[in-house]
Formats: sequence, C-alpha cells, structure tokens
Amino acid sequence: MIANSRGMAGPLRVLVTGASSGIGAAIARNYARRGAQVALLARRREPLEEVAAACRADGGEASVLVCDVTQKAEVAAAVGALAEQWPRIDRAVLNAGVAWSDGARSFAECCTSDAQNAAAFDAGTAAEIMTTNYLGAVYFLEPVLAWMRQGSGGRIAFTGSMAADGLLERSGPYVASKAALRALVEGMRPDACALNIGLTLLEPGFVETGMTEGVRYRMPFLISAERAAEAFVRGIEDGKDRVRAPWQMSALVGVARLVPAPLRALGVRWLGRASDR
Repeated sequence: MIANSRGMAGPLRVLVTGASSGIGAAIARNYARRGAQVALLARRREPLEEVAAACRADGGEASVLVCDVTQKAEVAAAVGALAEQWPRIDRAVLNAGVAWSDGARSFAECCTSDAQNAAAFDAGTAAEIMTTNYLGAVYFLEPVLAWMRQGSGGRIAFTGSMAADGLLERSGPYVASKAALRALVEGMRPDACALNIGLTLLEPGFVETGMTEGVRYRMPFLISAERAAEAFVRGIEDGKDRVRAPWQMSALVGVARLVPAPLRALGVRWLGRASDR
C-alpha cells in the first residue's frame, strides 16, 4: 500500500479522469493494486463500472462518477459529489483526452486526421480537441486546487504527449492542445508548489490503446497501457515534475530536435508512412 504522504489516516485517495479505458484505466488499476481508493470519471457508465470492478478485484476501493470533462458545471458537480464522500483528495490524474473529432473522420488515426492538416482543416475539429484536452483539465483545476488548498496539499498529474515536441505530422490541433497543457503546467508549478501542491506532466509516446488500434503508420517503441501506467504512477509518487514513457521514444525525440530541420522533416515523413503492421 502507498503510504499517505501527509501522515493522515486511511488509504491514498486518487481521482482519475478518462478512466474508462486506455492509460486512465491502467493508472486507476495500478493505484488500486497499491491499496488506494480511486474515483473513476468518464462519460460512459458501463465501461467505468467494469474498470471499477477490476480495481476492487485488484485490492483497492473504487467509485464511479459519470462526467463530461468539457462541461464545467458537470465537472464542478462531480468533484462536489466526491467531496461529500472523501474527507480529502491526495491525487488527481487529469487524463481525459481525444485525438480527433467525432464529426470529422474522413481519415483518422492516433492523433492525426485529414481535418487537422492544411489541405482539409476544420475549425470545429480543432475546437473540440482543444476543449477536451486543454479545457477538460482546466475545468478540474479550479475545484481540485481549492479542495487541496483546504487540506494539506497533494499532487495533480496531467496527461500530455510527446507530440507536444512537434514531431508528428497531420496533427496541428492535437499538438497545440498538448503544448498548451504543457505550458499551463510549467507556468503554474511554482505557485502550486508554494501551496504544497505538486504538478506532474505525464507525456506518453506511442501506447497500445483504442487510439492506436489499427494505426497504419510507424509507431516506434510502442508499449502497453499497463507499462505506461507503471512508469507514470511511479513518477507521480516520486514527486517528479515530468514523466515520459517509454524512455526510448523520449530519447529519439530529443535527438531528433538536435538534427537540422530538413533532415528532421525527412524522419517525420518516414514515420508517417504506412508500416508493415
């Protein structure tokens, strides 16, 4: 069991958004295996109940709250309902996100779509992606920060993406949403630290989730959601400012940023070509 970092009685209490599948579900289950009490939030109740059952089987406690992160009133109501159940909140993992718009699927794969490039740009798609990936975290920040300020602090984690480094084609709005999230976290960290509230930025590379299922382009160093969750939870509990997984993809991206732009563009185009998968 994870010891409560503030010396308070009871298990660690962890809120996870986007918890119905993928990285969010894997993070929730990882915390449950460590003896935490988790609150699972997403739009669909049935998959949330399945994840909650798995968390309980893993040895943790789990509750379900149906919530659309793009609706500020729903977010406030969900956090308010949780505050009636929990005496405090120790962790919030703001993981909910989308890679494309449901309304623009002429071509859509992990983090890319026709509607995100210059040839077929769609403002509605860009707005939907930004609203979910950026404002979906912002709407939680207000009530969660207030709750943690009332207590003795805590830690908030945000699921960004290595795509924020700008090395993914056909994905301008998605990259912009993750870059905005990165800037938000880094800009707020000093103020939050002064209140004993840590902020951790989680930046995955390619991870096996519903977003990557059936993807035709190359995905170097693809890892399972469980493996990503293990790295992320460990980093959160170690108090790290940023956690990137897998490390091999992080290293590749770091090297690519040192390469002259024309050569880097060739590498990005190579990644965008269909793989043999």
